[in-house]
Amino acid sequence: MSPAQAAWPDKPIQMIVPYPPGGFTDALARAIAKPLGERLGQQVIVQNVSGGGGNIGAAKAAKSPADGYTIFVGNNATITINTLIYKSLTFDPLKDFAPVSLIGGSRAALVVTPSLAVNNIAELVALAKSRPGELNFGSSGTGGVSHLAGELFNVDNNIRMTHVPYKGTAPATADLLGGQLQVMFNDVAISHINAGKLRALAISGTTRSKQVPEVPTFSELGIKGFETYAWFAVFVPAGTPDEIVMRLNRELTGITTDPSLQLWAESQNGDMMHSTPQGLAAFIQSDLKKWKTVVDQTGVTAE
Repeated sequence: MSPAQAAWPDKPIQMIVPYPPGGFTDALARAIAKPLGERLGQQVIVQNVSGGGGNIGAAKAAKSPADGYTIFVGNNATITINTLIYKSLTFDPLKDFAPVSLIGGSRAALVVTPSLAVNNIAELVALAKSRPGELNFGSSGTGGVSHLAGELFNVDNNIRMTHVPYKGTAPATADLLGGQLQVMFNDVAISHINAGKLRALAISGTTRSKQVPEVPTFSELGIKGFETYAWFAVFVPAGTPDEIVMRLNRELTGITTDPSLQLWAESQNGDMMHSTPQGLAAFIQSDLKKWKTVVDQTGVTAE
């Protein structure tokens, strides 16, 4: 490490989260920010910069100095999906960020409000077919995983539910609980499911969730395309010194393999994950191919 970088970090680091508080991206960021700060000897301050389907916060992070004092918590939407659906972005997620490490994944449950008279997928599809365009499904924002999942569900089942985008999962969940929405692919709904405030029809992933073991997976029901989780990872602006990237990677690997944090993630219906920077780069390319197929099928675009 050069003398100019030897003191890094010698001041607080900002961690940009492109969504408001209350969603899994924010919860995961806050779960790792404190131990990361302790390991680095400097405070890591979470800054929520929401809007634009995650693009506003992502652009701010991408255009920050590449000095190790700005890190970004990205996910499927901000790093891969948005490159496929937005006609013009003010930054290039694949070129303007340097990958550091995967940090986690989350499952999405397909949930409905209890007032909706459906108890399984077949009944939801039948109701949607009888009321085309009348059922509203919410998402964390245009192009988010929850949005594309809903559009894919529409296409696969030849139904038409109306998409209502929000500036994050939390406000969408609030309206779902309030009855303004009827349906959502939601990754923070577990407590509401267990409290009887939402009804889960299926859940993503390859195995049932320990938190709601009674809820079948999509693959159990013969529904393909919903096996994978949403993923979350740490990035820095492109050009950040390799020594800083590798130091962050080492510390994040130590944090994400901590058993107590793994238990926390499980309680949130998620997983802790880790990777090398090269592994994350390869993972992104694979994810890009998967979502391109979905975007081509659904025809989703955004301004």
